Amino acid sequence: MRLRRVEPLLRRALRGPCRMPPGARLLVALSGGADSTALLYGLARIAPEFGLSLHAAHLHHGLRGEAADADLEFVRGLCSRLGVPLVAARRDLPALMKRRGLSGENGLRVLRRRFLAAAARRARADAIATAHTADDQLETVLMRLARGTGLSGLGGMRERHGAWLKPLLGATRLEIESDLRRGRIDWREDLSNRDPAWTRNRLRHGAVPALLRAIDPSSDPARARAGLARRFAEAAREVRDAERALGVWLGRDRAAHSIIQGGVAELSVSGLASFPIAARRLALHRTWRLVAPGGPGLTRRHLAALCSLLAGAPVRGRVDLPAGMRAERDHDVVRLRAERGAHGALEPRASGADEWLAPSGRPRGASGAIARECGSPAPGSRQRRRGSMGVGSAMRRARGGRVPGPGIPPGSSGEP
Repeated sequence: MRLRRVEPLLRRALRGPCRMPPGARLLVALSGGADSTALLYGLARIAPEFGLSLHAAHLHHGLRGEAADADLEFVRGLCSRLGVPLVAARRDLPALMKRRGLSGENGLRVLRRRFLAAAARRARADAIATAHTADDQLETVLMRLARGTGLSGLGGMRERHGAWLKPLLGATRLEIESDLRRGRIDWREDLSNRDPAWTRNRLRHGAVPALLRAIDPSSDPARARAGLARRFAEAAREVRDAERALGVWLGRDRAAHSIIQGGVAELSVSGLASFPIAARRLALHRTWRLVAPGGPGLTRRHLAALCSLLAGAPVRGRVDLPAGMRAERDHDVVRLRAERGAHGALEPRASGADEWLAPSGRPRGASGAIARECGSPAPGSRQRRRGSMGVGSAMRRARGGRVPGPGIPPGSSGEP
């Protein structure tokens, strides 16, 4: 069944920012919700046009009891009908987060990404596709605005971030659900998406409807939300384009404002002080990513402290940064370096395949390491071509360096 609105958007993404070479293998993150169901259906239809083969991955979070069991059975049936091999795992994520010192929405996101990266290695996939939409983009940008952000944050989520693809960013939830209903395609509803304990849910069901009512009380809520999501997605794309152009300008004379040697960055105070604030913050962001590629991102507070350190007097000062790093000013130079005794803090320990994968690929009891549930290849898909690039290689090529531990975001994009 053709998805009239979704498929053209997927084609556009695969010809543009989400382009992959013929013969590549793509892992699709599949929860069973409307967005990921549409993503898998749409990709299964158009993958032969691009010479792609598909795998899917599903994580049972251990959070929603029988509903999560039903999600897993739904996903198994869907992949079987489409002939897409499935990699699935059942884990107690609350317990795992507690052991790892993680919490909240970000903790769940980190563990999901670790699982997906481990699943991609098992499937020998070249990239991972997630089903984020224009509605997710709207919520992400609003969340960043409320918390405080700069140019990078206003650009929202990228269609491509290393080996992570978001080919549905141009689609609204209204378009996706309309396509599925027209095709009589079922999906699962996750009731936890209405839980007000999560910030994103409060935005989705509280702040966004209130904003729409304030703009036009007489408008149809679903159509108004879709229109707002499209406008935010388009604006975020323009911001990303502006950031990219600014980055090119910064890169033309990087030596004039920053030098990196032996894991230590030296920033020129006079060089950076002459930049507009947006350029200065972007230069700091990019320098941080080079010296702390596996560490967490800089917060607004860190950036403000670094900008203060760069601004005029005093000629000496210090700012503590994440991942055991510090910034120290000595007259016209600010140095970013690791704290003494914090060596290795920037290199996340690979959690290893054993955290998610059973050596044989079979389930490991109720706790469930990854199990591959092999369907036949997706209709029209090709076998993996010799020499095609695995997810680790894709991350390494995109970032020009070492592959992070499984599923750790290449940098910290702040994406959901």
